[in-house]
Amino acid sequence: MIKIDFSRSNYSLKRDLKAVQAYDIAEIFYDLDEKEQIRVLDLIGVKKTSEVFSRLSEYQQVETFESFSETRKRQVLNNLEVDELKEFIGYYDKDEQDDVLKYVNEDRANIIKDLLIYSNDLAPSIMSTEFLTININATIKQATSFIFNNVKEDDFIDNIYVLDNNHKVVGVLPLKDLIIARANDTIADLMIEDYYYVYHDNTVKEAIKKVKDYDITSLAVIDHQGSLLGIITADDVLEQLINNYDELYNKLAFLPSHDESYTGWQRSAKRLPWLIIATVLNIIIAIIFLVIPAFELTLSQVFALVLFQPLVLDMAGNIGTQNLAVTLLGIHKNELSTTEDRRSFLRKELLIIIFNCLVVAALGFAVVSLFSFVTAQVTNAGTLIAPYKLGFVVAAALFSGMFISGLLGTLLPIFFTKREMDADNASGPILTTLADIIAILTYYLIASIMLIFL
Repeated sequence: MIKIDFSRSNYSLKRDLKAVQAYDIAEIFYDLDEKEQIRVLDLIGVKKTSEVFSRLSEYQQVETFESFSETRKRQVLNNLEVDELKEFIGYYDKDEQDDVLKYVNEDRANIIKDLLIYSNDLAPSIMSTEFLTININATIKQATSFIFNNVKEDDFIDNIYVLDNNHKVVGVLPLKDLIIARANDTIADLMIEDYYYVYHDNTVKEAIKKVKDYDITSLAVIDHQGSLLGIITADDVLEQLINNYDELYNKLAFLPSHDESYTGWQRSAKRLPWLIIATVLNIIIAIIFLVIPAFELTLSQVFALVLFQPLVLDMAGNIGTQNLAVTLLGIHKNELSTTEDRRSFLRKELLIIIFNCLVVAALGFAVVSLFSFVTAQVTNAGTLIAPYKLGFVVAAALFSGMFISGLLGTLLPIFFTKREMDADNASGPILTTLADIIAILTYYLIASIMLIFL
């Protein structure tokens, strides 16, 4: 992380900041005090200020924007790219958006208003309006001259979209083909008529899939009359995927509602109830050991059982966490929305769970039996424990504990989701606690039965 020496002169500081990337400034910007923030923005200029602003988090952007002067608000918003501006305006409630858009020039404000009409799950919500079009009847010379004279810094120019006299899109012309074209070539001959597109009522998921499947740099967004509304670029898709995976990561970490604007109490309220439930469930383990003397007797007579208790508990927790992650991923990708989808998923996961449990149990049996044979484990009474018996106890506990935990890791999030409960926050703590309870009860229950036959 960069450090800024504010004791230096403006000239020296400006020279240093010029070499620092906007992303790196954004990383430390919010930690600066108000005077330091103002000084940095004054020194880096309007364009870089907008780049830094666009890289702040939602909460940071809103709070920083409110601290700007009227002039700086206009400068920053009018230097953002359209998709960045649209995203920022979307942070505000509908009745507040006009108050922010008044700082944007009229043409851009109208574009943003049009984009905000579409819901976030539709393709136009991630499209860009910064692209070039040419008429199909233009000559190569006219097209080249038009592009050189009209292209703006933020325009996407890899592909130029070709329109007919009714302003309907009829094809796409790669820029490289236009550059190498001969004077007697025509736009109609050079353009690709079989271009890729989605309709304005297609979903973001459908648009992303088309860009990925066909490995294209841009995708036209059109209405059902053939008018070009915008384009979705590979960069737009990459940004959307990153946002999706960041969100999914938080969900798999059981932090789906994390927001920098939340107070500590609000964040705690999301997670604490399930942790309290998990604590209560853990107390059950102690009570069970207290009311079942056989467990205490078993542990006191065969101390070697303690050595393998972490193995049994950890493996049960590990397989449960794996299945939990896979199931939550399926839920958030809408792959488990129907009964048939869930049944097919459960059948597949059940086979995987059984196979993994068998392999780990077999390995556990071999390792523990060998350990018991080499170390000649005995009971407190001095009776030699047959190596295969201790191996069998651990193997059976591994299989049963892992099987039940894996099954719970699959079923719990589905159960909570079907009942519209907080599956992400609830599943993790509940699964971990139940897995521990089941694994340890199974372990000592099997061990107690084994002790009878020693």
